[in-house]
Amino acid sequence: MFSRAASWRPRALTLALTAAAIASAALLRFDPWAGGPAAPMIYSAQSAARRVFPGLSEAELERATITLAQAGQPPVILAPGANGQHAVTVGESPLGPADAEGLAGLWSSLRMATTLRAVAEDSPLGPARGEIAVDVEGRRLAVTLHGAASDGVGDYGTIADGGTWVIEPELGAALAQPASAWLSRRLVPIEASEAAAVRVGPLELARGADALWRVVTGASPQLLAEPAVALRLDRIVAAEFEPAPAEASELPVTPWLEVQDRSGRRWEVRLGPPCPGQPGRVVVDRGAGIRGCVEAEVDAPWPIDDPDGGLIEPQLAPYAYGRVLAVQMEAPAQRRLRRLGGGWVVEEDGALHEVAEPEVFRWWTTLQQAPVELPAQPLSGFRAEVDLTIESDSSQRLRLRCGPADGVRLACRRDEAPPLIVAREEPLVLAFGRETFAERRLLSFGAGEVRELEILAGRGSEAVRQSVRLDLGVWRLDAPVHPDGAAALDEVRLEAMLAALQAARAEAWTDRPVTAPLRTIRVERTGSEAAVLELHPDCVGHVPNQPRAALLAKSTCQALSEDLLYADPLRFWLGQARRVELSSGTRSATATREAIEEATWSTSGDPALLAGLTGWEEFRATRLIQGEPRGEPMTAKILRPGAATVTVDVGPTIEGSPAWVRLRGADWYYAAEAAQRR
Repeated sequence: MFSRAASWRPRALTLALTAAAIASAALLRFDPWAGGPAAPMIYSAQSAARRVFPGLSEAELERATITLAQAGQPPVILAPGANGQHAVTVGESPLGPADAEGLAGLWSSLRMATTLRAVAEDSPLGPARGEIAVDVEGRRLAVTLHGAASDGVGDYGTIADGGTWVIEPELGAALAQPASAWLSRRLVPIEASEAAAVRVGPLELARGADALWRVVTGASPQLLAEPAVALRLDRIVAAEFEPAPAEASELPVTPWLEVQDRSGRRWEVRLGPPCPGQPGRVVVDRGAGIRGCVEAEVDAPWPIDDPDGGLIEPQLAPYAYGRVLAVQMEAPAQRRLRRLGGGWVVEEDGALHEVAEPEVFRWWTTLQQAPVELPAQPLSGFRAEVDLTIESDSSQRLRLRCGPADGVRLACRRDEAPPLIVAREEPLVLAFGRETFAERRLLSFGAGEVRELEILAGRGSEAVRQSVRLDLGVWRLDAPVHPDGAAALDEVRLEAMLAALQAARAEAWTDRPVTAPLRTIRVERTGSEAAVLELHPDCVGHVPNQPRAALLAKSTCQALSEDLLYADPLRFWLGQARRVELSSGTRSATATREAIEEATWSTSGDPALLAGLTGWEEFRATRLIQGEPRGEPMTAKILRPGAATVTVDVGPTIEGSPAWVRLRGADWYYAAEAAQRR
């Protein structure tokens, strides 16, 4: 082995590759073409820029005085006024209140204004254009502006105790604004929602501690609607103010408007004759400052006592449920309903009786939302039979005295105002006792507990048995048998019926009916007994084995009387149909279309049969009825691609649509309202 290694000789290719590798390594290490060491990139976090008005904060605006003094012109001064808002003064002459938005924009520009670059000492600055100064509690900051910088990027400016700089051009633009640009163009610099008291001519309004508007003088002391007052007041305070001609300063003006906000600030406006040369506008005087012109409509009357004026609070007691702390009743008996802990109690004869909170909520909501309106003529013969005092979460109280009047079933006085008509068809229960707030719910179950709903017809009733069940989150139709299956089920009606069953309560108790119910509604629940409610004529509901029946609300009775199937089966079937075959006795006709998306049909056969087809889509069923319908039917075979063929008997056409529709072989039918009337 060693003798073989000693005799080994490298080939020429191996020697050449070895030499190339050594040369490459030498060039990489000792590169004759490399320059000097690379200089690292250096970034500076320092800047030559500085704030023109350093130290100004957003909160200092309300205490700051801003002076904009252009060369050769009186200075424009924006200074805080006596009511906490800035006023504009030109030299020694007051101009009026400052525009709040314009002032806020100017203050932001001053706070954020910065220098762009330094200026050489021998640079020509040009003549001084003016000075902008800010005074805040004895501290004065100022800058004097000169001409435009040589590079055109800004203006030369000399900062007091800060040297000369090139400054952003925004300050020059603010300095060049005319004095009228800073003047508020709102008649009164306040939002309508901030007002707490208003006097317009002889009419005076004020908010109570409960934030409700009331008439103080100038009209009957009614409670006013917040949106209506805000709308009319906003038209006044936001009226566009334009400086009036010089001759308007000599015209007579009289006190007209006075507005006070919740913090006690007041604004007064005087009203004068028409503006010279401006028809449809009148002269106004805002006090200190120049006079202006506004639209004459700002002096439109407030129709407080007009039934069509829309200013009266339309709800009998506009307190939200959560704001009511107690209701004191003085007549017809002395009782007190008040909150206690998380519930309610009735105080009577020194004893506390706990009552059902849901019933208190329903009672108060009905009372609160009862609509009231002004009578066309003052009511006579008013007799207060119920006297309630409502205590809210404010110190304000609202007194209601309600009773009949001549020609009116129920009227109410709010505080000392004239009585208003309670425009409610259903009786309004105002007097209360322990029985008023007794538990009145007929059934108690949660929406997630329901597994099956069944409607059973009473003896002698024409109703159709209907049954649905919840299967894996989807409602299935079990009865009546229908070719569309669950697609025939109207889930909106189903959910409405379940909601009505959950909310069913006794408006009043009555004797248990001795006749059979119109229908029985049965709800199967998970892990509990079935909930059952029998529906009798005149909206009477009864739970089996209960000693008394209940009078139900009309809305509840209507929801419980509905059926569970869609009311427009013909429209649904025709929307899926490609071909309809009609027959009646020996007559026949056919209607076809190429695709279900098309609206036009190709027809052939008896024209009389085809004529009735036009009103089919207007058919709406009002009830499902058990038994045989009246009238000679027409048979229709509806062929639907991808769905079962439907064969139906269609009743005579009444008022433009079929009177009834029955599935072939079924012992029930869809009945329209016209058929029921006949």
